[in-house]
Amino acid sequence: MDSFEMDKRDKALKIHRFRKRIVHQHGATNAGCLIGILAIIIVVYGSYKFGPPFFDDYQLRNATVRIAGYAAAGVLADTRYGTTRGGEEIEQIREAVLLEALELRIPLSRENIIVEKEVGFVFIALKYMVPITLPWGEFNWNFEITVDN
Repeated sequence: MDSFEMDKRDKALKIHRFRKRIVHQHGATNAGCLIGILAIIIVVYGSYKFGPPFFDDYQLRNATVRIAGYAAAGVLADTRYGTTRGGEEIEQIREAVLLEALELRIPLSRENIIVEKEVGFVFIALKYMVPITLPWGEFNWNFEITVDN
């Protein structure tokens, strides 16, 4: 065989290998790609279902810290809560926390709010449960907030 035929044969083999590689890659999927897509779907769905209750808890926690600070200073200065002075302070603090929970649509009952107040010190603890509906059943997510100043 002369060099011309060798070059021609090498060229034909290269073209054949290139076409074979393209044919194998066309429309092919691998398990890693499917697992990756499934993982992304699970994360997005979990964020959709568990994100809003988590964010609401975060907002209620911040509001409870703010209420405890106002109450420790001797007045709930925000006009939404009114003014707390006198013997009903504990009940008004409880009412302020309940008002925040209702605003955030958190299922919190008055019995699940514990308030203790001394001079310059306020302790607020609350527990509630948020039911989350999933395709395979219902998940009850328990939240607990404890705040003192």
